[in-house]
Amino acid sequence: MSGAVLLALAGCAPGHAVASAAPHGDTKLQRDLFAAGVKRFTFDGWAGPAFPVWTYRPADAPGDAPVLFVFHGVQRDADKYIGEWVDLARRKKIVLIVPEYSRAAFPSVAAYSHGWFTDKDGTARPADRWSFASVEPIFAAVRAREKLTATTYSLYGHSGGAQFVHRYVLAGGGPHLARAVSANAGSYAATDPAVRWPFGIAGLPKGLWNPAKAFAMPMTVLLGTSDNDPDHPSLPRQAEAEAQGPHRLARGKAFYDGARGRAVTDKVQFNWNCALVPNIGHDNKGMAPVAVDILFGEAKLQPGTDCRLLN
Repeated sequence: MSGAVLLALAGCAPGHAVASAAPHGDTKLQRDLFAAGVKRFTFDGWAGPAFPVWTYRPADAPGDAPVLFVFHGVQRDADKYIGEWVDLARRKKIVLIVPEYSRAAFPSVAAYSHGWFTDKDGTARPADRWSFASVEPIFAAVRAREKLTATTYSLYGHSGGAQFVHRYVLAGGGPHLARAVSANAGSYAATDPAVRWPFGIAGLPKGLWNPAKAFAMPMTVLLGTSDNDPDHPSLPRQAEAEAQGPHRLARGKAFYDGARGRAVTDKVQFNWNCALVPNIGHDNKGMAPVAVDILFGEAKLQPGTDCRLLN
């Protein structure tokens, strides 16, 4: 059975759909979140380690409300991320799911943002224990907890979360994924078969790379025009990342252009687009309002065009 099929099956399995409740936090931010209606539970309904998941459903969001996953960055600060999305979700009547890929459960960038296909010593991990395999079961668990009828979900990730999102799409995504936004990633898996994962597509588990499927997924590469600091403290410094450009803005443009060219070479449909947010740097709070309009609002972007500067 191929890795792609295993990943899909992992997402569809009902398993432990409703996970146990987690205790409330003890920071002011977390107390404020809980007071605003944010919830948190410990998710254990998959083959990998248990970890926290934060959710928010606006009081007037109907059972068929759209569902959005938000993926945090390298600081693993899911509480900060959901806090920056609550007002947007309330305004748009969106149900938020913010998994907290804690360092205790996911001890490295590779274990979170790169899919966790192998252990540190290079040993292949079972497909149902990849970090990517957690998404679909989380969706099933939250649907059950909130009695939702949504049949699809959207993805948004910023920084390290954007690394997760675009790599998840390249690796085939999940059967209920509808659309995605990858915002201000620090490094990319270029669609180059000569470069090894996580900086290219070579070495992906057998069966995952399907250019027709990956490029057909509506995905926006969202970039802040001021996210152009080559000395940013959290900018990935691996040689392969440095080869993608001097800063996040350049790396994102290069990734998008490379993918567009690859789709032409492979003669497959290309449903991605690229948008530039003026005067925003490496800032989730500044990118989120644009992302929500792309995913659920009035921003209509044409696929396959050059990176477009938004008004």
